[in-house]
Amino acid sequence: MATNPNARITGVHESLLQECEKDIIWYRDNFFGKAHQNYLALDSPRGPLAISVIQDGDVYKALVRTTAGSERLSVSVSAVPVPWWRKALGLGPTLGALMTAISRNIPTANLKLCKDPNLANELLAMEERQVIRSYKFGVAYVGPGQASEEEMLQNRMDSASPAFKQFLNFLGETIELRGWKGYRAGLDTSGSNNTGTHSVYTKWQGYEIMFHVSTLLPFIPGDRQQLERKRHIGNDIVVIVFQESDLAYGLTSITSHQNHVVAVVRPEGDGYRLCVCPKTGVPPFTPDIPEPPLFNKDAVSRDFFLHKLVNGERASYKAPSFAPKISRTRSVLLYEVASKFLT
Repeated sequence: MATNPNARITGVHESLLQECEKDIIWYRDNFFGKAHQNYLALDSPRGPLAISVIQDGDVYKALVRTTAGSERLSVSVSAVPVPWWRKALGLGPTLGALMTAISRNIPTANLKLCKDPNLANELLAMEERQVIRSYKFGVAYVGPGQASEEEMLQNRMDSASPAFKQFLNFLGETIELRGWKGYRAGLDTSGSNNTGTHSVYTKWQGYEIMFHVSTLLPFIPGDRQQLERKRHIGNDIVVIVFQESDLAYGLTSITSHQNHVVAVVRPEGDGYRLCVCPKTGVPPFTPDIPEPPLFNKDAVSRDFFLHKLVNGERASYKAPSFAPKISRTRSVLLYEVASKFLT
């Protein structure tokens, strides 16, 4: 991922709240608990639909939910034609005129107005079900002279460098898995130590983040591939590679269809050098990395780094390998809501 000479290491921006989370806030702030109209379509050329419309002063606002995502649209009241006779009767625009003014891509003929007061709660709950409030990121340690997946997964914590251990402290706190009540990211918390005894965890901006640290996952003597470690890290969308090797790190060093963003971190001076490498198909994501791509060990730099990781995973959802699955999930949710209130 290219660096930006005008970028700076800064704290969290509002841009973190993107995609469906913005839609939830927008619906809650602009529609929920206020007089508005909800239109549903069970079958349409665009699949199941749920559209919320409200008049806010001299503007109509609309939240158009489709299987592809949500659109937040607005149009001036004066831009929506109303026949004179409807005005004389105190009526507003027809549904067709309103929807055409909002967007010409809305199949108006398939929409039905739903006046059930319970629908607003269902729409809010539907959006909230799609919010991801927890993340799991892989962390692999590449020691001096190492380059292959086999070499890096053989590393153990007792042979890891002080710099790597300090980096883990930078990421979060080391927690004991036995009896852990927070987000566990697939790790065993029963006390049987099937996934190790400890892990690294943090709570950041309301999100829970668990790090699958290669050197904290179980080491199986005689297993050249360390499949237990790879099972977790290979299934993480974002992987951090802490590199102390002078050998070039190849993005295919860890073979996985699930890994979509690799953040290579190298200790340099009193801080770190960062290179973020997304897989083909992952769209660009903020915050931009400055040139030179260096960050310190302070709280602002940590915010920047975690922000980049979270947005990297969110951007990966739009990659060809994820987007169809997310669209199918959204289609099922919309269909469930529409069928509940239209049939």
